[in-house]
Amino acid sequence: SILGHSFLMVNQSDYYANAIPLGSFCFAISFILNGLHECHIHKMDDPLLYLTLLLFGGVGQITTGIFEYIKSRTFPCALYLTYGLYFLSYFFGKYSGNDIFNDKNQMIFYGSWAFLCFPVYLATFKTNIFLSIQNLAIIAFFVIKCIGVNYDITALREIVPGILELVSGFVSLYICFGQILNEHYRFQLFPAIPFMKDNNIDDFI
Repeated sequence: SILGHSFLMVNQSDYYANAIPLGSFCFAISFILNGLHECHIHKMDDPLLYLTLLLFGGVGQITTGIFEYIKSRTFPCALYLTYGLYFLSYFFGKYSGNDIFNDKNQMIFYGSWAFLCFPVYLATFKTNIFLSIQNLAIIAFFVIKCIGVNYDITALREIVPGILELVSGFVSLYICFGQILNEHYRFQLFPAIPFMKDNNIDDFI
């Protein structure tokens, strides 16, 4: 049915509101703003940028992960808690004041996150192409950022990672719109492209 394959729809048997739009929006705004900053398209003052990343990227996504944990939905719980903790660690790394975010530690930091996020990416193959693109772009972001820091290549430290952040952020914004409008109108205004024809509602996220 249309509802059975609608885009990232909340399970209709749930008694809770769908938290995925909140997590997707927080993911989107965090990566888009940071991507614009790193690409030098729109440079924000660092305190404002990092506060936004803390509140939306960190607190907002962790809150979504907790809501999904309550609903016993393992994949979205892991997805949003993972990226929420990334932004929290990024924020405190930037504001530690002890130079712990030097090049050596950044290389380890981004390399570790690329490795840690890979299982989340593999899980997206049970969902749809949009979540897969979103997570693949972020893993590529971590890997290229790690290489750029290691070899001190400006394009790989800022420009290319910024572009990948923008790609992932705008895809997440699409997911957010799909969550809200498809559920509200009970119709695929934002169509999904599932990997498997037998996916049910919970398999999408």
